[in-house]
Amino acid sequence: MSESRVQPKRTLTVFALVMITTGVITSIHGAPSMAEYGFSLVFIYLFVAVVFLLPSALISAELATGWPEDGGVYVWVKEAFGERLGFVAVWAQWIENVIWFPSILTCTVLCAAYGFDPRLADNAEFIFIGINGVFWLLTITNLFGMRTSGTVATICTIFGRIIPILFMFGLAWVYMAKGNPMLVEFTWNKFVPDLGDTNKLSFIVGAFLTFAGIEASASNAASAKNPRRDYPIAIIVSACIALVLVTLIALSIAMVLPQDQIKLDAGIMQAIKVMFEQVGISRLFPLAGLIIALGMLGEINNWIPAPTRGLLVAGRDGALSKFWQRENKYAVHLRILIFQGVLFSAISTMYLVLGNVQIAFWLMNVIPTMLYIIMYFLMFFAAVRLRYTHPEVPRRYRVPFGNVGIWMLAVVGSIAGAVAIVFAFIPPKQVPADGRVTYISVVTIGFLVFTIMPFVIYALRRPEWRTVSDEDSSAADGGRDLT
Repeated sequence: MSESRVQPKRTLTVFALVMITTGVITSIHGAPSMAEYGFSLVFIYLFVAVVFLLPSALISAELATGWPEDGGVYVWVKEAFGERLGFVAVWAQWIENVIWFPSILTCTVLCAAYGFDPRLADNAEFIFIGINGVFWLLTITNLFGMRTSGTVATICTIFGRIIPILFMFGLAWVYMAKGNPMLVEFTWNKFVPDLGDTNKLSFIVGAFLTFAGIEASASNAASAKNPRRDYPIAIIVSACIALVLVTLIALSIAMVLPQDQIKLDAGIMQAIKVMFEQVGISRLFPLAGLIIALGMLGEINNWIPAPTRGLLVAGRDGALSKFWQRENKYAVHLRILIFQGVLFSAISTMYLVLGNVQIAFWLMNVIPTMLYIIMYFLMFFAAVRLRYTHPEVPRRYRVPFGNVGIWMLAVVGSIAGAVAIVFAFIPPKQVPADGRVTYISVVTIGFLVFTIMPFVIYALRRPEWRTVSDEDSSAADGGRDLT
């Protein structure tokens, strides 16, 4: 490990860390599926935050402050287990996003269009054309190095997410105050979820996806003024904010919509429509959808180039041919982004092939979550291994309680992730009886194919593809591939 690594300046305050992290982990497009659980969604979100979000955050913080080099999870896993598993980890992080993009873009497009024609929520052709148009527009924008500025990103988060969620929850209570029936029972019996209802078990997987992505923020821990003190505080505060926000919007939907009427892709707009009509502000309904879509666009635009960066770093280590390593004059890895767009378009044809928008939408949530968890498995145990193989590497933040503490977090996070993967195979109630075998087959094939693919790609690598020196890219094992 080189001792000449450039250390980030310690400039970030606790508030800045909270804002950055909250923006990364607060995703609302899965709220309609969680609304199916009623009051028990609070328990589920809280439980997932403790057993998965917290381990992910603290472990990635230690890794990011010990190995802050460009490449993120690829570098961390490579240091522990070699380049092969490092490539597997960054591949899982990247391909998860590619499969996930159609689902969040579906919510974005429907939020913008639902106020003009609610029937579009089940129009597969409209969704296919709409999400591809938006995705390619954002991709082309990124090809010229145009990135959403911090100011614009903040505006998208505050005005497109935080304020609308708080406003929506307030409207839900106004809706109740007008004498409308309360569809959520706030009792202890309803607080604990009924895990015997297998028709909804896979929706719990959505809670994991809601809180995934914290490793993208962990790199900022090295820039904190006092990482050991500030980053854990920021993680706890931002996790609480994210937990409150996603809980409020899911409860808002559950309070006003019967469970059998909630659409997985348009549940947010369904609930807003009901509340706006009751309060007498229906004219503002289309505007509300456009504002929420703005917040989602900010999130999507940030994620389009982000995971491809780690893939590029792995490529320079020889995992990908030089064809994929080239950048344009704006220092953008153009070919990887273009290929990502082509793959996105191919995956989005699932809407046209399956014909059922709700099922296709959910498949593009559960499969990426399963793949993302594979990355987290590797990240968790990379952190454990590096505690023993490289204890001398300075880490501005360390998981507390020594090796026992990091072992506990890694094991708890991995067990939780494994349970989520099992739940992902169970078809939700939206899948008809005669389509359950097809659903399980698609999930199984998708999970296996995308998990095996990086091993195949890595096996085909060529020595001449490496474009960085062994000294620059050496892993903790002295450059040897342990796998």
